Amino acid sequence: MTFAWPWVLLLGAIVVPLVARALRQGARRRATELREFGEPAVLARASTLGRERTAAHRAWLQTAALGLGFLALARPQLGERQAELARTGRDVLLVFDLSRSMTVTDVAPTRLAAGKAAAWETVSASPGDRIGLVVFGGSAFLQLPLTSDHAALRLFLDAATPDDLGDPATDIGNALATAGKVFEHEGDPGHRAVLLVSDGETAEGDLEAATAGLRAEEIPVFALGVGTTGGGPVPADSSEAPEKFHRDYIGRVAESRLDENVLRQAAKLTGGTYARVSRGEERAQLETALSRISSRVLSARTSAERADRYQWPLALAVLALIGDAALVALGARAHRHRRAGAIAPATSAPRTVSAALALLAILVPVAGCSRGSLDARTGQRLYAEGEFAAAAQALDRALAADSTPVRAYNAGNAYYRMRRYEVAAARYRVAAAGPAALRQPSAFNLGNALVRAAEEAPERGQLLFDAIEAYEEALRLDPADQDAKWNLELALKRLDEDRMAGGSSGRGREADYGRGNMNVPGYEGNPDAATGAMAGGGFGAGEGESVEELDAEEARQLLEAVQREQLATHEGRPLQGGSSEGRDW
Repeated sequence: MTFAWPWVLLLGAIVVPLVARALRQGARRRATELREFGEPAVLARASTLGRERTAAHRAWLQTAALGLGFLALARPQLGERQAELARTGRDVLLVFDLSRSMTVTDVAPTRLAAGKAAAWETVSASPGDRIGLVVFGGSAFLQLPLTSDHAALRLFLDAATPDDLGDPATDIGNALATAGKVFEHEGDPGHRAVLLVSDGETAEGDLEAATAGLRAEEIPVFALGVGTTGGGPVPADSSEAPEKFHRDYIGRVAESRLDENVLRQAAKLTGGTYARVSRGEERAQLETALSRISSRVLSARTSAERADRYQWPLALAVLALIGDAALVALGARAHRHRRAGAIAPATSAPRTVSAALALLAILVPVAGCSRGSLDARTGQRLYAEGEFAAAAQALDRALAADSTPVRAYNAGNAYYRMRRYEVAAARYRVAAAGPAALRQPSAFNLGNALVRAAEEAPERGQLLFDAIEAYEEALRLDPADQDAKWNLELALKRLDEDRMAGGSSGRGREADYGRGNMNVPGYEGNPDAATGAMAGGGFGAGEGESVEELDAEEARQLLEAVQREQLATHEGRPLQGGSSEGRDW
């Protein structure tokens, strides 16, 4: 056994003896004063002062409770358990203006330098986020895909200059449209944001059309304005230029001013916030609003960690305190019996029952307070109500507090119902390493998740291989599982089709729920069916227009073809006997 906080034991070794000594001295002083006051036996029968032995017993119980409390506080650890270390964060795309006007020096040292400093300060406040970089002038392009490597972002951001762009003009609408395209294939709804850094001067354009993609995905734009409304002259493109400042087409020195209207409009259209870089209060409000974007699990890994066993000494400490309270209550009850002329019974069944009930009333909540158990129960309730996104969040919090295979399995089911198959697969892998009763359904659901994920992946061969291994493991654990046999044959068939066709018929997400032109029959899947049947391509149009009527024989053949192409079971296989978790003690 080890202790997470051994210094607490040292503190307890100092405090507990001092308290025990004070309690014993108090008990002896009380006994001496009682003897001086009167005969102890007479006082015990005629008052509620109690017996000397009772006082000594209470001192021992109080000392034991204090010592056990220090022992629990030191966090004793025995054995190991598998824990999933999850990293959470948001997906933030930094859209940075590199137009010629960003070299103006109306803010020191330049708008470009001030914008870089403000952008880095804003995104570095949340080190768990994934950050990408889009640079723009008259055109825009993705400089750095979303990454958790903030050091790489800093390098790219520091190196960005207007010289990187062929067109020195400014087109904010094009930049925001590019950001919308980037997010078409990245991140999850509700966990994404755009941070726009610009002086706001832009060519004429329709911001409503440019932000249509962002608004459709509910991605807010948080805009940082760099510069002053007074503005300043635009420096020449090169130090070797004949003049210090750039001139416009009629020969006047070009000047640039901060245009806040465009930036405010971009933020307002998407539900974001605008702030000027030079105003600290506005920037604080923007950073607060950005922090309200909810985080999601970006990655997770499983590792072994020591198992806490603080519940045992804590339960014993509570028991000692209940015993102390019971001695007081029994003494008062005995005094009432004596005053009524009755003989106090040696044992009191009602009092014993009350003490037992009090013990249960305290120990049950203590048992239920193991790390993350409240979130785990909340997640299961939300899952049963069909609130899969909220259930996944609650179960992820429970996993972060105390990763157990049952919690991982339940979280996997929630993510499966949200069609986030690769995230679900990661949870099922954790569950598959759990108790024997959990391994077979975890392996089965893992296979389903991998097959569904393969439909959406550009290269699905490895996912299908992994799915086949999962189904084989499920069959090894339960050879009579007909669903696993069916799904294994389906995964093998799709792998063979890929080898023959040299690719995946479900590439590019075109096969989701019966849309697209797959070369195998399919059906219009039910989005509410959660882990529904495999999404087929269908021969009809993408949006399900009417097709010619089928006669009975054609309908039967089509249904048989559909059946052959679907995974057995449309929902994550539940745990047998419920999904209640075992306690830590």
